[in-house]
Amino acid sequence: MNLTWLLTTWLSAAPLLVQGQQPDSLAIYLQGQLVDYKTHQPLDSARFFARTASRRQKVGTSDSTGMFTAALPFGTTAIRIERAGYRPQTIPVELVARRYNAPVTLVIPLIPTDKQTLNTPYLQTEQTSYVLLDSASNQSSRDSNHVQHNTFLVTDAIQGKPLSATVCFQYTQTGDKRCLGTNAQGWLQRDFDQKDIVALEVRSDGYQSYNGNLIVEQLNGQSLQHEIRLQRELTLFSVNAPEATHCELRTKEKTVSLLVVPGYAHQYVSYDLVPGSYELAVSYGDKVTRRSVRLNKGLNFMSVNQPSVNLVPAPAPVLRPEAAAVEVTAKPALSLPDTIPMIYFEQGSYQLRPDSQDVLTQVARYLKANPAYTLQITGHTDNVGNPQINQTLSQYRALATAKFLTDRGVPDSRLTKNGIGSNQPIAPNDTETNKALNRRVSLKLISAQ
Repeated sequence: MNLTWLLTTWLSAAPLLVQGQQPDSLAIYLQGQLVDYKTHQPLDSARFFARTASRRQKVGTSDSTGMFTAALPFGTTAIRIERAGYRPQTIPVELVARRYNAPVTLVIPLIPTDKQTLNTPYLQTEQTSYVLLDSASNQSSRDSNHVQHNTFLVTDAIQGKPLSATVCFQYTQTGDKRCLGTNAQGWLQRDFDQKDIVALEVRSDGYQSYNGNLIVEQLNGQSLQHEIRLQRELTLFSVNAPEATHCELRTKEKTVSLLVVPGYAHQYVSYDLVPGSYELAVSYGDKVTRRSVRLNKGLNFMSVNQPSVNLVPAPAPVLRPEAAAVEVTAKPALSLPDTIPMIYFEQGSYQLRPDSQDVLTQVARYLKANPAYTLQITGHTDNVGNPQINQTLSQYRALATAKFLTDRGVPDSRLTKNGIGSNQPIAPNDTETNKALNRRVSLKLISAQ
């Protein structure tokens, strides 16, 4: 099933439309968050543009928390995102001539640019005026010491894995151009024997071309190594699944858990995928529904409603050892600082479970009755997936816990929130049961005295 065209528009978003657009001209309404690909920190002040066959128009800007909204018109073929200090990101879009009644929620990553410097590749967009100190045109003065040995390594900018690529060198001094291929490990060696500004074009299937420069200034026989990081052509997947507790994509080789987007309930996303066929598994408690999906390069979206029949049990239901502890401790009123049980979460989620809300309701009562205490809230994850994403997810778990308490009258000034990812497991991450114990928030009462 081709999901690229299963896109939606939120017709009630009229106040957010680009000036001059009418609601009937919209094909899709986007919302979500823009983040740094490596640190996963939110990025503000990024501009979103919709490209059609006849024009390019601005459709949105990310705010101080990285959140954005963008209303795309019919005929949009690509979204382009631009931000100072980051590589521009272009995302293909295919739309059909109809509208839908729900927004598409996304997390979109950007990669920092490589700034201009000597003897190191940098993006051409970062080029400033520069004059070579001398041209080293005296051929008779060259010897084995008047050369710069260079080894180039081409990698995936996110995963760091080596890539087979074609590297083209174009020399400013002579105008010559030469294209060479890396080996299977992504390596390529090239010597320069004169000072120059060398243009680099690096291409690899499935990645955006890298267009950079290399200022060659040091001809002293040294050997330099350069890593050129290519930006994958993104395959984004967004699932709107009301009432679902977890979503994941499966292949024979791996399972990818979809992330919950902060502030958007039941919206599950992934941005680190490759085009291909997958099985989408959507969990509703201990029941799972499955369907085959085909993801294409660019933007992919689907909406999943909870079926009334044909739900099948999950292949390996998780027995939660923590349930007994919650049953014992959730009912009585808390009286001592060390009686607070852990707060547990589903994989990839920061939404509070009902049993956790019971515990936190009593924690809120205790804090309001005992103003001498503050509460230390620490979020944790298991070790599945990207460590940076786990770090952010653990922070969201801590923030969701804190918000529940502040909504019940606990001053935020009495709460400290921190997320430490998978750095402090309380059980080995070897079985699903043990991993469930590590997906938690720990609560510690601290006396102000």
